[in-house]
Amino acid sequence: MTDLPDVAQLLANAEAVANNPEADAAEIEAVTVETVSAFEARLQHHFARGPFFVKLRNKLVAEGHTDLAQSVYHYYLTANVLKHGGGKSLRELQKLEDQPFTLQDEEGKALIDVTADGFLGGLVETLDEAARLLTSK
Repeated sequence: MTDLPDVAQLLANAEAVANNPEADAAEIEAVTVETVSAFEARLQHHFARGPFFVKLRNKLVAEGHTDLAQSVYHYYLTANVLKHGGGKSLRELQKLEDQPFTLQDEEGKALIDVTADGFLGGLVETLDEAARLLTSK
């Protein structure tokens, strides 16, 4: 049995929330953190040791998938911000010239606006493509 069915189901669950117009920010944030964490757990064995998303980004770049590599890494940073709040990941996102997500700086709101720009749908598409490339060999 391969990892792909588990990853496919994980992404299908996230996509269902992404397609639900009644999903609120808290639900989207929770699904984002859960999806990114579970994605890493299910595919970690593809790399010997070390930070999964850094190694995945490096592998994708080495194989010529630079845009996908950046997108994967941006979603990883965003999930860290949603999980832990401000810190290193937020500073990295703020340094990007073309920020791929809407960053907020308002009291009482999450630091990332997960309701804007098809955020969760983009996460699903990005992780689906990365999983396909990672498991296709």
